[in-house]
Amino acid sequence: MSIQAPNAHWVVWMSLLVAGVLSILPLPAWLSVARPAWVPMVLMYWVLALPNRFGLFFAFFTGLLLDIFSGVAFGMNSVGLVLVASVMLSLHRRLRMFPWWQQTFIVFIIINCYQLVNLWIRSVVGLSTPSLWYLLPSISSAPLWPWLFSILRFLRRYFRVI
Repeated sequence: MSIQAPNAHWVVWMSLLVAGVLSILPLPAWLSVARPAWVPMVLMYWVLALPNRFGLFFAFFTGLLLDIFSGVAFGMNSVGLVLVASVMLSLHRRLRMFPWWQQTFIVFIIINCYQLVNLWIRSVVGLSTPSLWYLLPSISSAPLWPWLFSILRFLRRYFRVI
């Protein structure tokens, strides 16, 4: 009988904390429009890597934490992150087989959907008016996906997150 190492789920929560800090880090006004969607990308990685451990409840809880970090109404980000997690859960077997450039394109589309859901919720609540500038984070997030994927995969393997 072998002794199994601890699961090291603290790596997941630390990566989400770093993503949350990067999502609220002050940037100049012209650059903050295109801020990458760090939290959804980190969530996408963990759902893709460990779909049995991290799913819809994890996405909902992460969305609530992102709401607290960003100071918006409770539940606004949760809807989008649950959508992201459900798409990733339904496609995770296929996405693992895709090369990095196809995964980047899928991440671009999923982040676009996330941004559109958030824009819809914000416009219903009356916080913003719809514009195409709201989709810039998906353009800035897609090129970062291969790098983020590699870093998080290294951390997952190094700390044996299972």
